[in-house]
Amino acid sequence: MTIITTKRLVLRPIEKSDASRFAVLCRDIDIARGTARIPHPYTCEDADLFVNHLIKGRLDENEFAFAVCLDGEIIACAGTMNTGDGTWEIGYWVGADYRGQGVASEAADAITQFSIRHLRASQVTAGYFFDNPASARVLENLGFRDTGETTMIFSRGRNAEVKSVRLSLAIDKFTGRPGVTIA
Repeated sequence: MTIITTKRLVLRPIEKSDASRFAVLCRDIDIARGTARIPHPYTCEDADLFVNHLIKGRLDENEFAFAVCLDGEIIACAGTMNTGDGTWEIGYWVGADYRGQGVASEAADAITQFSIRHLRASQVTAGYFFDNPASARVLENLGFRDTGETTMIFSRGRNAEVKSVRLSLAIDKFTGRPGVTIA
């Protein structure tokens, strides 16, 4: 079982018992609007399905999602998904009470390092919905660059197709934050 630690955070594999915490955090409309997979309103059944899907992804080794914890409490979620040909796409969301504190940046950096160092990604990509400039800043500060591509992605939280801006990371130029441990 892989555990990732940063200066402040512990990223650990998601467990079935995490569903109740996700049910609370994901009731936030902003999380639903900023992601493709989280519906709104969000129910306990949605949380159970979400957790089971992520656990299956880990077992199949095509998606690795982590509960992002601060002082033992889940405050966010971050992960990476195999999109083929050695490419892994990162994603994340942060609970409302923890935004603006650098959690997204720290978690995204840790997941990027995990993708490169542990999964041996030859390419790391990401995307953000066009109306989410905060996520754009997080990714750009890590070194992700706009590919010039956009794609329409269905957002369950919006119940609509939304324009997603695509980014890619030059792995050879990525250094990552110091102090990230993957064990």
